[in-house]
Amino acid sequence: MESFRLLIVDDEEKFIEVLKDRLTRKGLHVEAATSGIEAIKLVEELEFDVALFDVMMDKIDGLELLEKAKKIQPDMEVIMLTGYGTIESAIEAMRSGAYDYLSKPVNPIELELVLKRAAEKKRLKGYNDNLVENIKLINDKKEIVGESQVMLNLKYMIDKVADSHLPVLILGESGTGKDLVANALHYKSCRGDNPFIPINAGAIPGELLESELFGHVKGAFTGAHTNKKGLVEIANQGTLFLDEIGDMDPALQVKLLRFLDTGEFRPVGSTMTKKTTVRIITATNKNLEKAIYNGSFREDLFYRLSVVTIPVPPLRERGDDVLLLANYFLNKNPNNKKELAEETKMFLIEHDFPGNVRELANFIDRAVLLSKGNKIYPWDLIPSLNNTENQYKKYISLDDVEKEHIIDILRLTNWDKPEAAKMLKIGLRTLYRKIEKYKIEQ
Repeated sequence: MESFRLLIVDDEEKFIEVLKDRLTRKGLHVEAATSGIEAIKLVEELEFDVALFDVMMDKIDGLELLEKAKKIQPDMEVIMLTGYGTIESAIEAMRSGAYDYLSKPVNPIELELVLKRAAEKKRLKGYNDNLVENIKLINDKKEIVGESQVMLNLKYMIDKVADSHLPVLILGESGTGKDLVANALHYKSCRGDNPFIPINAGAIPGELLESELFGHVKGAFTGAHTNKKGLVEIANQGTLFLDEIGDMDPALQVKLLRFLDTGEFRPVGSTMTKKTTVRIITATNKNLEKAIYNGSFREDLFYRLSVVTIPVPPLRERGDDVLLLANYFLNKNPNNKKELAEETKMFLIEHDFPGNVRELANFIDRAVLLSKGNKIYPWDLIPSLNNTENQYKKYISLDDVEKEHIIDILRLTNWDKPEAAKMLKIGLRTLYRKIEKYKIEQ
């Protein structure tokens, strides 16, 4: 039987003992109570998938317990048991939200079947709820572009550790594509069909980030008008990606460490302990060992997060990958007809790119929008090069010089071709041939 969390409540201790022992051997996580009062305390403290309540108990009977427990954990599926089965009590229990109703003495095989169905209903409901939440956060598969040796090594590392349950720490400068690595680790893994939830741990204040990660209950703080699931719960069976982990508030680092150790958490304002199974991937552009020395990052959390460490190389160390990436960004726009001039390719290879791939993407987007003609030149990438563009003229071919001069004259004459031919001191037919040769368009 697939494991789930079960609460048994019955005032017959021997019945509880036998049933708990049997179901525990079947792989279930079982808690037991011999009274309604004791059961309510457990429901307030722990999260259960399914509960088994005896109807006839002192002080708080099973039907009253059902009503109270459902208010605390609405999604918990409850099965009612009684030795005094009547159609009236069965109907009342079902109206109050019970999943099913069984009479004592219960057939163990029948009970296990009903428990399994109830747990499956709870699981599917949770999956559907999380799917709705995840639609808002969905992150499509993204391609890692690069054929340099350092990128081949990176892709090998991703393939090697993707299926592992171990935490991964991704290190790299800003703009290198750490989020793409996290994305690939998820979608190449056995968790690929489950949620991938990214969040920037450095962009949200500590108090709000705790609520985002672990959720909150109604009334936990001003503005908490309803219960809200945390991202660790939404990402159940999937991956939670914490970007900029080096900027996380130290007080929250303690709670994250506890979650990593146990898989358990408490929503803000709640006394109930919940449990989830999620892989944690983190990333940072900071030197965490220096942060540990300065006291801004916990050493024990660092060792817990860095079981597997993946460094992402900066763009300046990736050689000709810069040209692959530039063409990749050019081709992302299906309407783009522009291409890189030869001197632009040389410029890109020589450029240091302190902003890495993100800087290159911005360069290309700007050039596609603002460059003149069908060729992109270095000064199209960086407007400040306009005053020093002569240093790049050494890379320009004679054909490029002629093409640019023809375009300039056509613009000067407002595309009056006979007038342009006169100014260029060539025949009109020659001008048309050169326009066709260089694919010049108005």
